[in-house]
Amino acid sequence: MGIDIRRHSFSSFSNPIPYLLKKAYIISMDDRRKRIDDLLKNNQESRSSLDDLLENFGEALYVRTKEMQTGFEDIKQYNAYLQDISESNAAIGKIEEKNRRFRELEDAIEIREQQEKERAKEMAIINRRLGKALLGNGAYNDYTSLFREQADALTAKIESLETRISELENKEGGNVFSWIGKSAQGLVLKTFLSKTQENQEQLYFNIGERYNDRELINTDDDVSVIRAEADNLRSISRSAMDEISSLRDEKRIITASFGIDGNPQKQIQSAKNHINQVKDVLRNLYRKFGAQTAGIDEDITPERKYFIDTIVAAEDGEVISRAVKLNQSMIDNEKAITKLRASLAIDDEKSKIEKFRKSIEDKKNKISDLQNSINDLEESVRDCEKYIQELEKQL
Repeated sequence: MGIDIRRHSFSSFSNPIPYLLKKAYIISMDDRRKRIDDLLKNNQESRSSLDDLLENFGEALYVRTKEMQTGFEDIKQYNAYLQDISESNAAIGKIEEKNRRFRELEDAIEIREQQEKERAKEMAIINRRLGKALLGNGAYNDYTSLFREQADALTAKIESLETRISELENKEGGNVFSWIGKSAQGLVLKTFLSKTQENQEQLYFNIGERYNDRELINTDDDVSVIRAEADNLRSISRSAMDEISSLRDEKRIITASFGIDGNPQKQIQSAKNHINQVKDVLRNLYRKFGAQTAGIDEDITPERKYFIDTIVAAEDGEVISRAVKLNQSMIDNEKAITKLRASLAIDDEKSKIEKFRKSIEDKKNKISDLQNSINDLEESVRDCEKYIQELEKQL
């Protein structure tokens, strides 16, 4: 396929200077934009360094004013903010201590309740032992006569079941069906035996528990020994229950205070948030004081300047010098950024002007072409009218 040379311009090849100038112009704009970005980054780093420097310097200066009597509002605010932080930390400490005590109470109550459950199991064993001892001691027949018939019946039933189980287990011979039947029967008997033994143990327990409040007939028999164990365990249990009751009362008081003041964790977080807010305000005070002392903030009264001169020490000279250099560096960078942005804006406006002018020229050329076309059409109209006139003569 051939190339239509009429569709290509050779101006950029025959005269490359405008093309190269435009390319250099674009590169120059990119360089300036990169320079602006570098200066902005440098200023951001300098601002961070300067803020840290002024903050630490200002805080040190305020510390020097603690024992001084001054009428400056910022120093009054400084002391008030420190007091606010101290009180907030103390409040957090009280809440944390109350919360810690609440958890201690929960743990202590849980431990003691578990211990009480174990004592209840131990007491049940003692009561069963006591009931069995009462049934086996003729001196207590007056008391145990109410339970004798039931006790004897349970004992007889247990003995009978044990005998039947023993006979069944010792029985030999028979086919597989006999063996299956024997196993099933043995399982049923053992279930009855287990249930009867449970009933017997429950009877022992009831006999022993009901006798705990009665007077002992003898003070040196096995019944008295077991009763002594029961009395001792009950005494321990009563003391434990009194302690649990006291712990629960204390827990209820703390719970009630939580209900009034709100969730302790939320209280602590709220206090911490408040402290952070106060610290932010303090940091602003520190930076302001540091800037005033370094001469960066010139908006100060003569009284303030005199006061600053009285608290500045010789060793502060290095900090002040660093602050001044950082601040001046930022000022110089801002000036350079302003100039670079202005030059870019000028170039942008010039580029717009060039585009506008080219657009105007294009539109003028279009107008000229349209005007020529109109003139041609008007000439054609005149030719047509002239021809019509000649034809009319022939009519």
